[in-house]
Amino acid sequence: MKRLALVLPAVGLMTFSLMATLTADEQKAESPIDISRCRIQLIDHVILASDRPGILEFVEPEEGDTVESGQMIAKLKDDVAKASFDTAAKRAENDVQIRYAKKAREVAEAELKMAVQTNDKLPNTVPLIEIERLRLAEEKGRLQIEQAEVEHLIAGLTSDEAKAQLETYSVDAPFTGKVTRVYKKRGEAVRQGDPILELVSTRRVKVEGYINIEHVWSVKPGTPVEVRLDIPDRDLPQEKRTFKGHISFVDVKVQPVTRQCRVWAEVVNEDNILRMGLNARMQIMPRKTVAKAK
Repeated sequence: MKRLALVLPAVGLMTFSLMATLTADEQKAESPIDISRCRIQLIDHVILASDRPGILEFVEPEEGDTVESGQMIAKLKDDVAKASFDTAAKRAENDVQIRYAKKAREVAEAELKMAVQTNDKLPNTVPLIEIERLRLAEEKGRLQIEQAEVEHLIAGLTSDEAKAQLETYSVDAPFTGKVTRVYKKRGEAVRQGDPILELVSTRRVKVEGYINIEHVWSVKPGTPVEVRLDIPDRDLPQEKRTFKGHISFVDVKVQPVTRQCRVWAEVVNEDNILRMGLNARMQIMPRKTVAKAK
């Protein structure tokens, strides 16, 4: 009994020690993770090109200009395509054949009904072959309506196709940003895929770094981060600014030599402080999770 009394406190002490160790490990796993030498890159950075060959009618913005999302920034000469679309659109609006087919069927139905009623009052007044001819005319009227409706539908699809073709003559901005380079000018010939201008947005940036293997399982998309510029051999006021964001990507691979995993965060770039090509420090807070921005 005395031996049992000595064993119980020892077991309790071991349990307490194990719980304390687990708690310490959990706190370590959930403590902020600091990453240095992170690279700053742009997320919204595209080179806009022509979807078809042609001659540029205009290229509106110049280098340094800001354009809005959806704004037409370049267009090829499209006189022929526009004429084709106008013709197709007019045909799609025309429903004369449908209205005519419906009227013709109404007449055929009336003639058949009158003939049947006549024979009901005076049998065999209208020959049977005439009745069948009238029935065929009524059926023909119904089929003509269907045919006219199909042709009207095809005309509408042809109009849509012509409109889609016409839209390929213009180049629109996919997002609000600044033009950093113009490759083509008005009057120049372009082939399909030829670059016309470069568009970037610094509203948000991608900050990429590497975390050690022990943090891989505690960092996931949506984990909030804080970022600061880290410029060697400089002491700039911009380095004291803190920018908030969240983890958007955690690589599924671990580097075999360094045992590190690549991650990157999407960060809101206030006042355009974070510039592509600079380095930054990133602090990840694994305890929190935010909804990933769309």
